[in-house]
Amino acid sequence: MARILDLFEEYVYAGAITPDGRYVHLASMSTIEGLIGGSAPPDVDAGRFWESRIAPADWAQYAAFNRSLLDGEDAEVTYRVAGLDGATRVLRDRARPRRLADGTVRVEGMISDITAREETAARLDEASDRFTSLLDVVGAHVYLALGHPDGHMQELFQGPGGDRLLGGAEPDPEMTNWDAAVHADDRPAYDAFNRALARGEDSEVTYRLIGADGVTRWVHDRGACRPRPDGTFEVSGIVSDVTERRRLEDELRRSMRDMKIAHRELERARADAEVRAGTDELTGTFNRRHFAQIATETLATGAPVCGLLLLDADHFKQINDAYGHAVGDAVLIDLAHRLSAGLEPGDVLARWGGEEFAILLPGACSAEQLVHRAERFRLAVNDSPIVRDDVHLDLTISVGGALAPNHGATLDALLERADSCLYEAKHRGRNCVSLRPGKTRSADAPDAAPNAVELARALAFTCSLRDGIPQEHAEEVARLAGLTAERLALPGRVVQRCRLAGWLHDVGKLAVPEQILNKPGALDDAESDVMRTHSAVGADIVHRIPALRQVAPAVRHHHERYGGDGYPDRLAGQAIPIEARIIAAADAYATMTADRPYSPARTPQEATAELRRSARTHFDPAVVDALLAVLGLDDQVELDAA
Repeated sequence: MARILDLFEEYVYAGAITPDGRYVHLASMSTIEGLIGGSAPPDVDAGRFWESRIAPADWAQYAAFNRSLLDGEDAEVTYRVAGLDGATRVLRDRARPRRLADGTVRVEGMISDITAREETAARLDEASDRFTSLLDVVGAHVYLALGHPDGHMQELFQGPGGDRLLGGAEPDPEMTNWDAAVHADDRPAYDAFNRALARGEDSEVTYRLIGADGVTRWVHDRGACRPRPDGTFEVSGIVSDVTERRRLEDELRRSMRDMKIAHRELERARADAEVRAGTDELTGTFNRRHFAQIATETLATGAPVCGLLLLDADHFKQINDAYGHAVGDAVLIDLAHRLSAGLEPGDVLARWGGEEFAILLPGACSAEQLVHRAERFRLAVNDSPIVRDDVHLDLTISVGGALAPNHGATLDALLERADSCLYEAKHRGRNCVSLRPGKTRSADAPDAAPNAVELARALAFTCSLRDGIPQEHAEEVARLAGLTAERLALPGRVVQRCRLAGWLHDVGKLAVPEQILNKPGALDDAESDVMRTHSAVGADIVHRIPALRQVAPAVRHHHERYGGDGYPDRLAGQAIPIEARIIAAADAYATMTADRPYSPARTPQEATAELRRSARTHFDPAVVDALLAVLGLDDQVELDAA
């Protein structure tokens, strides 16, 4: 048996598993020094010493291995051992349990060092054969035979495991049933292997065995020869089941043949995923996030002139109300197709809002060209009715435009200008194009602004009564938001929207259950999901009030994060409305510096440091700078550090 073990170069052991899953060492047929990089201390229990060297991260699978043995199941496990020489080795441990009459569980197994298995393909194959074999424990078969000069092979010893390879039948002493099970196509290679062993030549062969269970298995048979004084050769051999390996090798060969095709498919899938991430699901155009990214990059290149159009479907709410959202969706899809048909190379089309689209026109070099392109889009929509089943709809659009750098060098500035021009087109009766901004916006009109402010404050007061937050919070957010917008030199109508959004940003909490709003501790995942709906609900509430409708985007998106991992739409950077970016920072500062039942107030310096840390991830850095300047804290961090 010792000569058989020389084939493996492994550590073979016998021991017991205690009821609590610990290994108790009893005996071994080889030394362990090679596996642990030195000699085990003589005064330490061998089993406990071995387990003390196992990497902590691998202890769970080692414990599961021992539990399987306790349950009477053959088991194997791979884990790492920290050697006494400082080296970490990867070991494969395979064992078979045997329950004795007294109830104890004895195990016999083998530990193999597989650290260098992947160094070369040849060594991997050899290690695979070696580590898939140790008697019946690993489903392989070992044997001793005597090779005579006349070519006859005489079996001396048959280890367990042969029955698995033969599908349930034990090899008979003369190996008659084994020889009969060899696949006819593999008989020449099998006979040549036996003749080589009889001549004293180490040899190996792979062939198929047709088992008694009808299953055909591939086996790898390897033998090593040692001469004897009488002229015969002692053959130590091992037979391993390599069916799975052959299957994998066949799959690998097929995969290699198809690699180029698979690579092309992978690249295509990656490109498709990138397109989907930046595409509006309904219309197939770019979404707001991707459009903002492209537009920001285009403007950053310093292109001489670039046009931006905002297009809005006229009276779209009436279509939804009269025919339902299915028809409304069909109208938006048809509208997107008509707009797409008018694009030129380099143009970028995106769905910017519900029934609003944005088009970037890098080729528009003058106001005249921008108006000409906008009219082409308008006429394409108005040219023929949109047909859905038996519904015929005459759709028109209103268009507002802006030209960079004439009307602004940033996306925010161009959007603000184009939005104002779009409003002017609506004010002029719709179905027209305007590059002239409107003089008033509903909330900016002298008689409308006070009404809007009163409505906003009333809603904020109602919300504060319900969720227990002082009304002063909304007042403070509105104040800071307006001052920050002024600091950024934004137009008056934007400043007004920031103030209104400051009062209204939490109005959606009216729909959140009181037990969640007033919970003293942290919210669980389900409760957090409900709480996160308040921004979208708030936007819906505000959108239903004509005097406040223009504030709905700021309310909806004030919990978006500049880095893109906020809610509800995971917008990022310039894709987030500027009003929402301002409210986010103002709300955060007001919240941090106010006493709450579950959180004491932070100092202005602490709040300043937190805003600085969160710039570019949570907040727009430019907004943070403007807010801190308004508060007189823009240099506070530097002063504290000094």
